[in-house]
Formats: sequence, C-alpha cells, structure tokens
Amino acid sequence: MLRDIRSLGIKSLVIALVSFCMDARAQVESGAEAGRSTDATLDPILGPSGVYARIPVKDDLGRDQLIMFRVWNPDPLGHHEANLRSLNPVLAKVVLKAQADNPSLHFVIGSGRRGAKLQRRAVAWGWSRTHDSLHRSGDAVDLWPLDQEGRIYFDPGIQTRIAAAVTKAAAGLGVPIRWGGHFHGFKNMDRSHFELSRP
Repeated sequence: MLRDIRSLGIKSLVIALVSFCMDARAQVESGAEAGRSTDATLDPILGPSGVYARIPVKDDLGRDQLIMFRVWNPDPLGHHEANLRSLNPVLAKVVLKAQADNPSLHFVIGSGRRGAKLQRRAVAWGWSRTHDSLHRSGDAVDLWPLDQEGRIYFDPGIQTRIAAAVTKAAAGLGVPIRWGGHFHGFKNMDRSHFELSRP
C-alpha cells in the first residue's frame, strides 16, 4: 500500500510539473501571437534572465529539477524582498547584515516563511524532512548563492563563505543561529539552510 501511495504521489508530481511547463510555454507563445512584445529575458524553464541556467536538469533521483525550482520559486531575485519581509525580523536583520558586510558575496532568499501547502510540497519532494519546520514560522531561511551573472549556483565553497558571513553577522547581533551545513544525514547536509536556534 505504501508503494501505491508513493507511486501516486510521484505521478501527481509529474502531472503537475508537466502542466506547469505547458502553461508557462503557452503563456509565452500566446503573448507573442497576440502581437505583444514579450520579455526576451523570460524563459519558461530557466526563469527570468536565466536565473536557473546553472541548475542541473536532473536531480539525484532523475527528476526534472529545473521545473521543480520554477514551481518552488518562479522568480527568486524578484521575490527576495518579499521573502525577507516575511521572515522573523531578528532573522531578517541577520540576513541584511550578512549582505551589507559582504558586498561581493551575492545570494538571494530561495525560501523563507512557508505556508502548510508549500511545506507539504517540500516534504513530498524530499527537500525537508518535517511538516513542523521552522520555515513555517519564519524562523528559518534558505539562502541561494548567485554567480556573477545573477544565476543560482550551488557551489559548496560559496555556500561555506555565505555560512561564515551569516554566522559572523548573527554573532555580531547576539543572535543564536544554526547552519544546515552542520546537519548530518540529510542530503549531505543542507548548506542553504539557516535557522534561529531554539532555546
């Protein structure tokens, strides 16, 4: 029965991702057909300005992760400020300080506060292990590194530099914080994840 449930969940995910992709392509094509000028930098798969161009097409399970990223956050650069405002103000101050103190280190909030539906999706996709994540309260954030062209690029070296910057900023503000890079046994650590430490 568990196998049937998993199979149904995977089939539902594939259907949702395929229809999202078809809808996105149809919107771009219909805009062009209507004689409106379409933004040449908007790609229905790679995102605005190709923000997801450096993400490998397939994840370690063989899933089309480009579509997953686009469903998760269609415009990470455009949504950064809204994601920042949705965080616990203490955590938002840490992120802002880390950015201000390290102007050459570019990153964006890929995921901030999550509603129940988004958290269920994170668990279903294996991007989270719990429905009771600190993301639900805005006490956790996922910071995605950007390359020089403003594209998401999950380079472990850059993620370690971001972690050092966030840790230093948190210490300067007297905020206890945990980095997912120290979590063992989950996706070889969760290098993008930062959370306020619970007392």
